[in-house]
Amino acid sequence: MVPDGGRAFCATCPRVAHYGDSPGDVERREDNRLHALALLDIALAHQDEQRKHDQLITTEMEARMGQTIQTRGCSKCGSTMYRTVDVDDNGNPISVPTFICNNCGHMEG
Repeated sequence: MVPDGGRAFCATCPRVAHYGDSPGDVERREDNRLHALALLDIALAHQDEQRKHDQLITTEMEARMGQTIQTRGCSKCGSTMYRTVDVDDNGNPISVPTFICNNCGHMEG
């Protein structure tokens, strides 16, 4: 274990021990860490499926409507900004409006 400000880190695995921890405490902490990672994997897998489904719907809508939906991060609050760009039959932009943040309403370029 490598000491670091009241904690000790194993040099060969991700386990962490606070000074005074018993081996059981270290194992419980490791079990909790592995459980949290497993839950995160499940959530990310579900999110990936949903993202693929949303992308199919968005692509279909864009083709039908002659528009492309673009997104980027808001410089003011960090949320997602959207804009709908009209496109011609070849997918080239006709008009490019400003981005509008869905959280704070901030408008950019």
